[in-house]
Amino acid sequence: MLKRSTCQPVWIMTTLLLAGAALRLFGLNNLSPPGITHDEVANWLIDRSILAGEHAIYFTRAYGHEAGFHYLQTAFVALIGDNVLALRLPAAFCGLLGVAVTFALARKLFGKNVALIAAGLLAVLFWPVFYGRLAFRAISLPLVAGLSAYFWWQAWTSEGVKGRKGVGVKKPVTRSPSDASIAHPFTLSGIFAGLSIHTYMAARAVPIFYGLWLAYLAIFHWREFKQHWRGIVLFLVMFAAVAAPLVIYLQTNPGSEFRLGEVDAPLQALRSGDLEPVLSNGLKLLGMFGFIGDPLWREGVPSAPVFEPMVAVLFYAGLVLCLWRWRQPRYAFLLIWLAVAVTPSLVTINAPSHIRSILILPVLTIIPALVMHSLGQLSTVIRHLSTRSSKILVLTLLLFYAARTSVLQFQTWPNGGDVPFVWQAAFTEMARYLDGRSDLTAASIAGWSPSTMDSPTMTLLRQNDVPPLSHFDPQEGSLILPDAEPVVVIRPPDLPLDPYWETQLTNWGFTPSPVHPFTLYEIEERPVIELANPVNIQFGDELLLLGYEWLESGDLVLGWLVTAVPTAPRQQFIHSLAADGSQLADTYRFDAPDPQGLWFPHWQPGDLILQHLTPPALDQATQLRLGWFDPTTCTPGPCQNLRTEDGAEFVLLELE
Repeated sequence: MLKRSTCQPVWIMTTLLLAGAALRLFGLNNLSPPGITHDEVANWLIDRSILAGEHAIYFTRAYGHEAGFHYLQTAFVALIGDNVLALRLPAAFCGLLGVAVTFALARKLFGKNVALIAAGLLAVLFWPVFYGRLAFRAISLPLVAGLSAYFWWQAWTSEGVKGRKGVGVKKPVTRSPSDASIAHPFTLSGIFAGLSIHTYMAARAVPIFYGLWLAYLAIFHWREFKQHWRGIVLFLVMFAAVAAPLVIYLQTNPGSEFRLGEVDAPLQALRSGDLEPVLSNGLKLLGMFGFIGDPLWREGVPSAPVFEPMVAVLFYAGLVLCLWRWRQPRYAFLLIWLAVAVTPSLVTINAPSHIRSILILPVLTIIPALVMHSLGQLSTVIRHLSTRSSKILVLTLLLFYAARTSVLQFQTWPNGGDVPFVWQAAFTEMARYLDGRSDLTAASIAGWSPSTMDSPTMTLLRQNDVPPLSHFDPQEGSLILPDAEPVVVIRPPDLPLDPYWETQLTNWGFTPSPVHPFTLYEIEERPVIELANPVNIQFGDELLLLGYEWLESGDLVLGWLVTAVPTAPRQQFIHSLAADGSQLADTYRFDAPDPQGLWFPHWQPGDLILQHLTPPALDQATQLRLGWFDPTTCTPGPCQNLRTEDGAEFVLLELE
């Protein structure tokens, strides 16, 4: 039977994990976040490619992704299906396991009381809760790197001896360094350190940390370092072996991480001798714990610090304590980890960046927990700081942070700034509406990314795939009327239709109905579209040009019928030609080149695609050259056009 002293931490940790689970799991399916962002959709597209048999150590789609988290996420997609919950549950579980790892690490270093406080704070703090609710790979980094740290200390220290004041004091292991029981934790530490490189780009800081950490131990704790040299070598070998495939890939494919080139302006300034951007970022990072946090709504509530004033003071006091005791390895470990973890944000834009500093999470709350625990030890000196009052203070702070996180996560953030737009709240409401319309056989959706993100977004948000959807961008002057009865067109409130088609829909009898937060157009039957110049020219087996018409304004109206779902991106070209056949100007519509490989089919057979546009250089042109091609074939080229039934790569339209 377990002793009461043994059971108590178990029950406390169980309670803390349940609280953390509630904050991470409640309303995970589009309450907060209020929808799904393009980054999460791109993750799903990568997951689906894995299920289709496309395996890689590094995925170049969506600006480049390390593969580790995707294989975990893919398992959830395979088990649960194509939905938002399957994408976010792995992140929630990584976040919860991260709380447990922080507890284990803190207990190994400072004893159970500090560990419980640190785990409690991490369970309810907004920063880790926020990233535990998004389908992003970043939250897996602190979990895997934290496991590496835990097994390092498992190898470096004994089980711990109680100090005079109840704090776990760690002794160097005195057994032979070749002992298998020592080598085994070093092996695990190296494996997890290597695996961390496969989680998120901020993991590039992990080898920097271990390099500095080993240098510190070699300089200031040579005797213990020398005792463990075989285990350290084993750690380094395992670290290198596990990380090597990704490192080799990135070295041999230097263009794979071009996203880094978009955010590393401070690093480039530093390389050219300009210290100001990095120094400025350093001050911002130091201040994010108690003054001003991440500036972007996409990364949380802008400017909200990590800690409120009381715990912020304790955090900064904890830093001073660690600096004061820097010769003790466990305190130096915290300092070095903290400094290295913020390096990715230090050398990039938009500091302080919470997502690029996410490696800090395993040790973040240990630092204020050290001071909070010490308050109870002052009870013999200051009567008001009794152990009982300290426990009440800690419980009060945890309840406060749970409430603060609830308000920030479920009230402030989902409705703030550009969050509803970025997380596509309007599409979420569209999906719910469509799921409730059993009478629909098809519908058309206006969006900003019809050829890449809109279709997979609706696939993830809807409970079923009936009715089939078609997607178009009204900013191009296009409109799609599906082959259905009734005919339904839906648009977000911030994306109006082309004014010409807005007028035509009214003339055809469509009744716009604002349904917050989207606008619905509906009519019982699709109108018959009669254009002045009917032609009926087939392009490939996919698109039929029904006809065209010149308006009095000089604008052009085109009508197309989708005869088959395109199997690749289709971009339309319109060239304005002079009388001698030379090209004066050009314009392109529909599926633009997509270097990220995120194209997704977005038309349905029977769709009526209508276009209203103003071709360029009409005052000098005598003809228009019109056709379709696959933009993915243009590099290295030549572009592959859809041919007409007589083999032509285009048609010529006479100007009127």
